[in-house]
Amino acid sequence: MHYQIDASTSARVVRDADGQHREERNEGTGPDPVCGQAPYPRYEPGTYEAECARAEIYRDRQFGSWKCALVFSILPDGAQVFCFLHLGSKKDPIVGARSEYRRAWIIANGEQPRKRQTLSKRVFIGKIFEVRIADVQKRYDGREHPMAAIYSVVKEIIRRTYP
Repeated sequence: MHYQIDASTSARVVRDADGQHREERNEGTGPDPVCGQAPYPRYEPGTYEAECARAEIYRDRQFGSWKCALVFSILPDGAQVFCFLHLGSKKDPIVGARSEYRRAWIIANGEQPRKRQTLSKRVFIGKIFEVRIADVQKRYDGREHPMAAIYSVVKEIIRRTYP
């Protein structure tokens, strides 16, 4: 498909595969963007009881590092809140002795890992924790979020309450 913009009418003249011309009216040059995801929710900062419903480990392309995203359901209403834990920027995810992932994993597991033990993300799923929820007020680059873009995350897993 070939097209050209007629600046005098802000119309786009399109020639399709059959060689037919048609005119498309547009207020600008190109389609308007569409929001691809729902915003992260915002809650009153504080301590909550929450069940871990899902855990994902992924490579964050923007930062070139590994992250673990834990999805919690706040009890009793089931509202979702995320927890993001850093797993290093090496070839594979790593868990250092002082990492927040290791600390959270020990709370979920009930004991420290053995040498060379895999620290599976599955240890979190289905367990209930006391968590501290707080607002994210700044972007990754240190700039302030606009008031409407502030959202809440789990900043700390305090203790396991069940099972």
